Amino acid sequence: MASHAPVWTLSTQQVYETLSTSEKGLSETETAIRIKHYGFNELPEPARRSLLLRFTDQLTHFMALLLWVAGALAFVSGTPELGWAV
Repeated sequence: MASHAPVWTLSTQQVYETLSTSEKGLSETETAIRIKHYGFNELPEPARRSLLLRFTDQLTHFMALLLWVAGALAFVSGTPELGWAV
């Protein structure tokens, strides 16, 4: 099933030949063999992060850090209303 050209550049017949199939699809036997060899067509479960880590990610994101700095500078410059707003 190795192909040297991207599948979207092949003709329909070349795709069938490359994937060892036909217009009618795979036989049940061939399907069972491929499932045993390659597994089911499923995406892996995404990695889960804890709620605390996701929260700290939000606070330390680059744009959030810019807002923290802007707020601090507003307080330092003597405009606490703007600091609280930011």
